[in-house]
Amino acid sequence: MISSRDYALYLIEFRDRTEKELREKLTAKGYTEEQIEDTVEFLKNYGYIDDKRYALHFISDAINLKKWGKIRIRTELLRKGIDRETVEFSLEDAFSKIEDDRVFSIMEKRFSDSDFGNMKERTRIFNFFMRRGFTPDEIKGAMNKMSAFRDIDTDSEVTR
Repeated sequence: MISSRDYALYLIEFRDRTEKELREKLTAKGYTEEQIEDTVEFLKNYGYIDDKRYALHFISDAINLKKWGKIRIRTELLRKGIDRETVEFSLEDAFSKIEDDRVFSIMEKRFSDSDFGNMKERTRIFNFFMRRGFTPDEIKGAMNKMSAFRDIDTDSEVTR
């Protein structure tokens, strides 16, 4: 049987893992609690697993690639076994560095041709952003801004 350290190194070779994920994989493979504890400590000492670093990378990818909001990101990190304090600190750190109008910029790109006067369409757009973890206030604010932006744009076309 391959040693628990070798198996853990094999697992993290492909992608970062949280401490919880690694413990679950090692347990499923049949290693003893003592072997698992020894392996986790070994990997922590060498910096191969670091839940804080994992959280920051995950948040960055979720914001920039997946376009998720704070609520969805928090839920996913907690599910992955990151402790609440680390999650909250990492979220505050990451979200303090980005602009507040993320919902509006996504809405402007993705829903520029949508009819914001149609209630069914507004509900569809609202639900799209809720599934991505944005707050209702963020979504409503962006919708109002988008509607106002459209009114200004329409007015300028009429006066031409």
